[in-house]
Amino acid sequence: MPQGEYASDADRALQPSREEIELLTPTARRLYRFADWIFRRANWITVAWITTAMRVVLWFCGGRRFQIHGQEHLDTYTARTNAVLVANHRSFFDFYVVMYATVTRSKLSRRAIFPVREDFFYDRWLGGLVNMLMTGMAMFPPITRSKEQMPFNRFALSRLVQELDKEGTCVGIHPEGTRNKGEAYDFLPAQPGVGKLVLEAKKARTIPIFILGMGSNLLLEMWKNWTAPDKWPIYISFGDDIDFTDLRARGSRASTQLLAARRCMEAITELAEQQRTRQTGTGNTEETTR
Repeated sequence: MPQGEYASDADRALQPSREEIELLTPTARRLYRFADWIFRRANWITVAWITTAMRVVLWFCGGRRFQIHGQEHLDTYTARTNAVLVANHRSFFDFYVVMYATVTRSKLSRRAIFPVREDFFYDRWLGGLVNMLMTGMAMFPPITRSKEQMPFNRFALSRLVQELDKEGTCVGIHPEGTRNKGEAYDFLPAQPGVGKLVLEAKKARTIPIFILGMGSNLLLEMWKNWTAPDKWPIYISFGDDIDFTDLRARGSRASTQLLAARRCMEAITELAEQQRTRQTGTGNTEETTR
C-alpha cells in the first residue's frame, strides 16, 4: 500500500496530553516528537531503512546462520496484514532478526513500530541517535518503568491500538517486558500490557515467534556468521495466529489482559519446545545465545 494513503490519518494520530508528555524528561519529549513526526509524516524513511540498511547489517551478522521455521505461516501474510508480533526476549536485536525474516520471506508490511524503553533510547541523545541509525526511528513509542510515569504508558498502549486499526501496520513487542538472561527455554512472566494490546487491537493478527541464537554484540555475531555459521545458528520460528475470541468476550479487564499475555507466552513456549525437539533430534543442544 502506498505510504501516501496514510496521509489523512497523520493529523488524527493520538497524542499525549500535556500532563502525560510532561512526565517524560525534556530530552525524551523532544525525541518523542521527532519519532512521532517521522512515523506520521515521513514513514518512508523508516520503511526504506528497514528494507535496506537494517537488512544489510543483519545479513552480515547472521545471513549465513538463519534457520527459519514456519514458512507456511509467513506465506499467509500480505502487505495489508495488521499484526502484533510477540516474541521472547534474549538479545537487544531480537526484532531486527524478526524483521529480516519477514522482509526476506514474506509480504508483511514494512510499516512497523517497536515500543522500546524510555531510558537510554529516549532520555539520552545518544539513544536517539542509535534509534535513528539502527531503525530509522522505528523504536516507538517509548515505554517507561517508573510508576509515576505510568499514565504515559497507558497513552502509548492506546496509540499502538490506534495504529493497529490502520491497514498494513505491524507492532513488535516482547510479552516478557525485559530481556531474559537465564536459560534459553525458560521465560520471564508475561506482562499485562501486552494482553491489553492484543485484546483491544481487534483487527490485528497476533503472531507468536521464538528466537534463539542472536546475541547483543554485533561484532561477535558477525564473526560467528563468517567463521562458523553452522556452529552458531540463529533459529527463528513463526507460529499460527493466537486466538483471543473467548477472552475478548469478557471485556478488557486487568485479569483478562493478564490471561491474554500468558496465552502469548504459552504460544511462544510451544514454539520453543518444538525447536528444542528439533535440536535434540539433530544432536545440537548447545546453547546458541552466548
